[in-house]
Amino acid sequence: MKKITTRLIQQFVGLLLVFATMIALFFGILFAKQTEDLHQEEMTHRSELISKTLADYFENTPRSHTNHDSSSNGYGAFLRFLNQIAGEDIWILDEQMNSLIDYHHLNQGHPPANAKDLVTDTFKTKKTQVAKKREFFQLQELSVGTPILLDGKIKGVVLMRSQVDAIHKNQLSGYWMLLVSLIVSVLIASLLAWRLSKRFVKPIEEMRIYADQLAQENYQAPLAIQTKDELQELGDQLKLLSQRLTTAKKARENKTQAEKDFLSQISHELRTPVMVIKSSLEAINEGLLNSAEEKAYLQQLLLESTNLERLVNDLLELSRLQSVEFRLQKEKINLLDCIDDAIRSYRLPLKEKQQQIQISNQLDTPRMINGDYLRITQALKILIDNANKYAPNSSMITLQITEKGEYLELILENSLMEPLTDVSHLFDSFQRIEQNHTSGTGLGLAIAKQVIHRHQGKIRAEADENRFRMILLLPYL
Repeated sequence: MKKITTRLIQQFVGLLLVFATMIALFFGILFAKQTEDLHQEEMTHRSELISKTLADYFENTPRSHTNHDSSSNGYGAFLRFLNQIAGEDIWILDEQMNSLIDYHHLNQGHPPANAKDLVTDTFKTKKTQVAKKREFFQLQELSVGTPILLDGKIKGVVLMRSQVDAIHKNQLSGYWMLLVSLIVSVLIASLLAWRLSKRFVKPIEEMRIYADQLAQENYQAPLAIQTKDELQELGDQLKLLSQRLTTAKKARENKTQAEKDFLSQISHELRTPVMVIKSSLEAINEGLLNSAEEKAYLQQLLLESTNLERLVNDLLELSRLQSVEFRLQKEKINLLDCIDDAIRSYRLPLKEKQQQIQISNQLDTPRMINGDYLRITQALKILIDNANKYAPNSSMITLQITEKGEYLELILENSLMEPLTDVSHLFDSFQRIEQNHTSGTGLGLAIAKQVIHRHQGKIRAEADENRFRMILLLPYL
């Protein structure tokens, strides 16, 4: 689980770094723009303040005093005041780029390269103009030109230039603060990611241990996950899997035991006729019998051979039906035709016991089924043979056909010579109704059950007092 924890932390911190970097770039751009805008507003405000001050000065001062020498205390103090207000490089220029005020403390070198265009635009628009110089998207120089208006006419332009060093310092300070915040955020996020990943991985580790226990067939191992999320649902599914594995294990054990019982039953069923055949042949071979006895022994041999052949055929038939490779020859058939053929095949056995079959067809319209005609008829023969064997002489066997939902329901009912209570194992192999010493292999109903199930049908037996019913359901088209 350490790998998962490490991977979760790496992915969480990685995503955080990506988003933090994107946010830092976004806010860095916004911060730089905001800083530039604030500096521009400040320069514009100072430029307009100087422009207004100069306008008042020019309006109230004779023209001859505007070129006063620097020794004049009032004039010098005024210019020093302007220089303090500007705080940047400042020029007072006319439209021909001539200085309106000569004072070495005020003008600082030559005007910027874009001064001519800026002054011209200011004279044209009579509004404050701004010019910016950038290198690689970074502001290098900011110039502001503000008109000096006297009676609606432009006397000159206050031109201010800033090298924006202060802006860069502020931006750099902001970037450092952002970087420190980012590092602190990553450290805190890493700690939180570690705590959360441990909490997230813990139930996964419990489920891994539980899965190891299941692999070792320890289906009683405890698992308690109470996260109230998908992990708890996964834990519930694992517990459900454990229950199903427990059921499958029991079914496997039961199947193994059933196979052992089946082999034991086959051995028992085969041993009896084989022993009879062997003893009869030994008696004949040793010449111990007269002709009448020998004939009786031969008849017994023929009977046992017939029973043995029937048993082998039934075993082969049951094995064939249980094979996944066995395929039915399905077609659209009428169940009534199968019933007629099955009854016709047992006409003589029914006549011998003076039994009758009464058919009650309660279908409004004929219903067809998709099935194997021979196999359906085979299953019906087994059910009729079963009724013929266990019903008393001169009794009535009823066969009722009705529609029940998506199925055709066939109920074959007959009376019994003795009460029957337990019918739960009738469809198991080698199970017989032990009444009146009837013969049979005990595989007939098991074969009938396989045939019906192969047709997605259902079959069950019911008994109460001296009545016995076979209930068959087959889906119709």
